[in-house]
Amino acid sequence: MLSRCFRRVTLVATLLLASWPVGAADLGSYRQFTIRASTADVIARTGAAERDVKTLHERPALLQELSWRPRYAINRNFGDRDSVATIVFSFIDNQLFRMAIDYERTRTEGLTKEDMITSLSAIYGPRSTQPAPTASRPAFDSLDTPTVIATWRQGDATLTLNQSAYGGGFSLTITSIALEALARKAQATAVTMDAREAPAREAARVKEQADAARAAAEKTRTTNKDTFKP
Repeated sequence: MLSRCFRRVTLVATLLLASWPVGAADLGSYRQFTIRASTADVIARTGAAERDVKTLHERPALLQELSWRPRYAINRNFGDRDSVATIVFSFIDNQLFRMAIDYERTRTEGLTKEDMITSLSAIYGPRSTQPAPTASRPAFDSLDTPTVIATWRQGDATLTLNQSAYGGGFSLTITSIALEALARKAQATAVTMDAREAPAREAARVKEQADAARAAAEKTRTTNKDTFKP
């Protein structure tokens, strides 16, 4: 009995390995970008500048974001244009933890969900059979909230294929599960800290403006006092 079970498990494992494409890509990679890469590495690969990186929070962790739009090469035919519209790279403490890829609508027009799943499976292997995670709801209602239609998982990395509910456009999200959990916790803490310190920051801002106004008024008074002729 034990021997039959062992043979059955071995057969299933063999079938799973056979179904995985030879040379399947690392799930944490997309083109030349890799999850956990440094901010500097992503900047270099995109050709962006450091000033293009937006700082969202500086504490308790450094949370940054870079939005990148691949450039279209001159004199290329329409069919040669990049299918990617934008990629938003998210970083925590100078480590890439998420890539959000939006595709050009004109390059995915007419493609079905099955077409997209087949295309991605040819690169990353079979999709996960586990139920797709529920996408986090935005802070406000949106007609274009994406719906997860397929998921791939491998180690710490997860890839989701999404389709907007209203527009029908496709997108990918590639994430480090561990780093995203840290980023979510850091963001929640940062929001709490900002809210707690908001009154003190507002009071400091008001005082700074008042001091600047008094200094400007005193400068004007001094200038006019020295040059005034009755």
